[in-house]
Amino acid sequence: MNFIEKTIEQFEPISLKEMDNVSLMNRVDTKFIFSKYQLKEFLPLLKEQYRILEIDNKCIFSYKSVYWDTPDFLSYQDHSRKKRNRFKIRKRSYLDSGLTFFEIKKKENGRTIKSRIKIKSINNNLQLFESEFINEV
Repeated sequence: MNFIEKTIEQFEPISLKEMDNVSLMNRVDTKFIFSKYQLKEFLPLLKEQYRILEIDNKCIFSYKSVYWDTPDFLSYQDHSRKKRNRFKIRKRSYLDSGLTFFEIKKKENGRTIKSRIKIKSINNNLQLFESEFINEV
């Protein structure tokens, strides 16, 4: 068991049912970059203020994603330029739960707004209903 696994075992868990009360479809995301050495210093300090998602006694989850972009990579370019209002389109499979979604994530004025529909599996082609969903959103 590595350091991260040992440390997150000390966090109080939160279930998916409890997470239903948290709006993850419309949220503010804050991301940080740090080294694994810095993580070792501050991760233990967070256990008093944060809980960790636990599903079937697991706290570390795997997923697979396929992203779509324009021929000139507009989504990527907007992200790398840190454009405030931007979007991304993806299919994501949450491997541990077996759930797969077609998702559109919009970043608007610092908020992340996610719209998604459940799909059967990931493939590299856009289906007609997925194109229609893009037009609706």
